[in-house]
Amino acid sequence: MNIQTGHVITGDPAFAVDRNGVVVLWNEASEEVFGYPEVDALGKKCWELLCGHDINGNRYCFENCPLIEMAFLHEPVHAFKSSFDTSSHQQKQFSVSCVTVFDKPGDEMLLHICHPERPDHDGGHQQKAPGARPESLSQREIEVLALLAGGVSTSEVARRLSISTRTVRTHIQHLMYKLQVHNRHDAIIEGRRLNLI
Repeated sequence: MNIQTGHVITGDPAFAVDRNGVVVLWNEASEEVFGYPEVDALGKKCWELLCGHDINGNRYCFENCPLIEMAFLHEPVHAFKSSFDTSSHQQKQFSVSCVTVFDKPGDEMLLHICHPERPDHDGGHQQKAPGARPESLSQREIEVLALLAGGVSTSEVARRLSISTRTVRTHIQHLMYKLQVHNRHDAIIEGRRLNLI
């Protein structure tokens, strides 16, 4: 089946992009949550439509997306948190899972399933308690962190691990989020404190 002509059955918003970041699939839940009808979303660049940002307000979605590069190099794309713009210019928070779909040459796509962040009883977003243990790092994220702690540059990390520099930057962004820090220096300190490196 060509998924582009089919449907994605999920209660959560789901959309897919091709190698160029062009939206090729947009389900009904996406129409409802983001406010864009399918006819307006299809054919648009995902970063122009949704303007994704990370939890610190840094731009997450942009041309030459490292997630797309990872996906089409057959590297797994781990779940991440992002806020996306709606048609009414409101930002909504999501935990995003990605699935790379390889149907036939030329039809590959990266499917995003957006799980809305649930507000707590006070109307805000749930926060981790002070001193809570951070989310576990993947083995690759630990490798990247250990190399950074050894003073290795981003480009050298990429060379040693045989991955692109954009992929290294994505791993760094993910590990900083998981360690609840805002820069590489603090990530190294936290990694040592937790005996990860």
